[in-house]
Amino acid sequence: MPEPTAVSRVWLDEGEVSPRWSAPSTPVRGRPLPPGAAWGLVAAALAGLLVLTWALGGFERRTDLLRATPVGTLVSTGPYELRFTGATAQQRTTYDDRVVWRVTAVGEGRTTGDVTIAPDHSGDDGMFVAKDVASGEVRTPETQSFRPGGFVSSEAFTPGLPLQPFRVEFEFPRTYQPGDTLSFVVFDLEFRDSSLLGDQEPQWRNADAGSRFELPVEVLPPATS
Repeated sequence: MPEPTAVSRVWLDEGEVSPRWSAPSTPVRGRPLPPGAAWGLVAAALAGLLVLTWALGGFERRTDLLRATPVGTLVSTGPYELRFTGATAQQRTTYDDRVVWRVTAVGEGRTTGDVTIAPDHSGDDGMFVAKDVASGEVRTPETQSFRPGGFVSSEAFTPGLPLQPFRVEFEFPRTYQPGDTLSFVVFDLEFRDSSLLGDQEPQWRNADAGSRFELPVEVLPPATS
């Protein structure tokens, strides 16, 4: 004969419910994201993907779109007209006692627009690049100068003026050995919004294509100061 099964008893409290007891709470299912937060998460994810792609070498400038351009040719790009005729190379000692080569692309330029403006020259977004033909070493500019050596200096092109002396300066290491020519690139510019979400004011940005000059190099005596 099977053993009797134990059955738990449930007692019904017949007393009145105390008014001091709080009502049962509703299960928390998570609050909705505030307006715009979803776009922020998407932008953050895209930015992380771009950084990862860059770190893995996924973004490399194409060199097949660089047009071989004769020295002295007047190039129109964005709001600028530029012409380069040569380059100089001079060894010098920096303020922190480093020996470097200052390589300068020499030319002229002006703006065709109606506002005072200077080319974006710094970093990977700059519109100028120099390459040593022998070593293949690539450099972006350290600085640029307008009307160098004149009585009136400037930090940008002034509208309405003809071509003005213009120089773009690069720094190469001590091991640099000046060759006969320097590869110098001026990138085409596009007026566009380059932000991830397309919600920023358009600006002049580098296109993939550009003009490549093989500038003759003049080696100057080492700087004494």
